[in-house]
Amino acid sequence: MSPLPQKRPVAADPFSPDSEELRPTRAALERAQHLPAHYYTAPEILEREKELLFFKDWLAVARVEEFANPGDYRAMEIVGEPIVVCRDQKGNLNAFANVCRHRGVAVAMGAGNATQFSCPYHAWSYGLDGRLTAPSRPRGLGSFDYRDCRLPPLRVDTWGGFVFVSFDPGGPSLSSYLAADGYQDAVAYVHPEKMTLVDTYSYEIDCNWKLVPENLADVYHVEVIHRGTFGAATYSTKRAIAQLTLTKYGWHKEYVSGTMAPDAELLFGPAPWLAQHEKGSLFAFSAFLRPNFYLFARADMVQPWVAYPLSATRTRVTGWTCIPAEFADRPAFKEKVAILAEFARRFAGEDADLMRAIQKGLTSRYFVRGPMHELEVMIHHRINRYLEAMAGEGEAR
Repeated sequence: MSPLPQKRPVAADPFSPDSEELRPTRAALERAQHLPAHYYTAPEILEREKELLFFKDWLAVARVEEFANPGDYRAMEIVGEPIVVCRDQKGNLNAFANVCRHRGVAVAMGAGNATQFSCPYHAWSYGLDGRLTAPSRPRGLGSFDYRDCRLPPLRVDTWGGFVFVSFDPGGPSLSSYLAADGYQDAVAYVHPEKMTLVDTYSYEIDCNWKLVPENLADVYHVEVIHRGTFGAATYSTKRAIAQLTLTKYGWHKEYVSGTMAPDAELLFGPAPWLAQHEKGSLFAFSAFLRPNFYLFARADMVQPWVAYPLSATRTRVTGWTCIPAEFADRPAFKEKVAILAEFARRFAGEDADLMRAIQKGLTSRYFVRGPMHELEVMIHHRINRYLEAMAGEGEAR
């Protein structure tokens, strides 16, 4: 007999750890169940996530190589907010809300190099420091003092060669934010700051954003879905969590896996600082940083992925492939980079198909919250830290 549709329990505070609905997810791993379906479908859940996660945490948005020269800029949308990141003539990295102070139109589009930003509606112009330099027909603005007008600034900083922004003007520094969970120390030996960006892959998918970091942490599926790419003989499921360290907000682990290339081939050889590592060409490492930054490292690369919600059921996923800067002088550089880029799209496509299928199942009236497997320890840990943040418990994320 088919199971009957289940009604959602009603609680005075649905985010309380003592709520009937969340108690099965808050349980110890061996007794735990996955989150209720509406956590992946409800717009009101996403709105709470924006306020308690995305608008409080530091968010990875780009690589520093994308802003190598004065005037380099990139416009983007982060959780519904249009922003622009640029490097000014003094070499400073700046970030602003990409919202004209007159009628709100975006003043920057796409990416490129500019000496200023100009609103396409009424031609209000802004310097690379965000200050309004010249509104059109200023005499017609009455008593408005445009000399004190500027694009709303966002906090911006870098770590490991990645650009981070924060919407929270009163939050911790990026250094303090990373140190709170030991992230800097855990990742230091793979040296992402010594890497250079060779490929960026971004795509949109019909699923909730949380499915992306959960899937990336899912050891259980690798030898099933990725058998034809990186989940073959070079990947050890049993050893994938053997060196797992759970931290307050996330985790990091070293394990055995081939690199992210066909047949696990090190196309350029190992990174110099990992050449003598005991795991050799099968060195693998990953570390999760709240709320959505998942860094993977192999013997020859780092490849982080981020997921940003476009709606409760649609997500933009971005991955950066970075290799040691000195590899740029190796033979057949462009051809080998093209191989890495194609491979990233292959295994990302495998995951995308699965995440779409999960999202589809979550909308079924017959969906049942399944039990968590022991190999889903990272997912269990992540979800419980997430629920603490959603309940407003201190600084948990």
